[in-house]
Amino acid sequence: MDDEAVSLFRRQVKALQRRLRQEVPPLQGLSRPALQVLAAVSRKPGISPREVAAELQMTSSNVAAALREVEAGVFLERRKDPEDARRARLSLTAAGADAVARMRNERDTWLGRAVHAVLTPDEQRTLVEAGRLMDRLSCFEPA
Repeated sequence: MDDEAVSLFRRQVKALQRRLRQEVPPLQGLSRPALQVLAAVSRKPGISPREVAAELQMTSSNVAAALREVEAGVFLERRKDPEDARRARLSLTAAGADAVARMRNERDTWLGRAVHAVLTPDEQRTLVEAGRLMDRLSCFEPA
């Protein structure tokens, strides 16, 4: 795959990511960063605010603002780290887990409808195989 094809592929993946983000329904007035924080905590229960910032490539002040939003909305709880009381560990409340599940369901519903509406059965099978290849690529670590 030459550089131009790699660049095109990256742009195509980004375009689909942007489109999927648009399918996230508004959640009680939460900002996009707050929704991203909820999703990160869902993926890694017990994560620290610093780890959230690193995973999402956000500044600590943006993460702090997002945490205030989701804590005020009772979607997230913060507990002291049992090994270091100066640090906090984050987990979703039942309402937070439900909110994340609804967001993911909305995106999956849109994507499923789009796949069936736009792609032929052969293209759908190709897309499944492409997903397997993308999983493999996501695990690549240069030596």
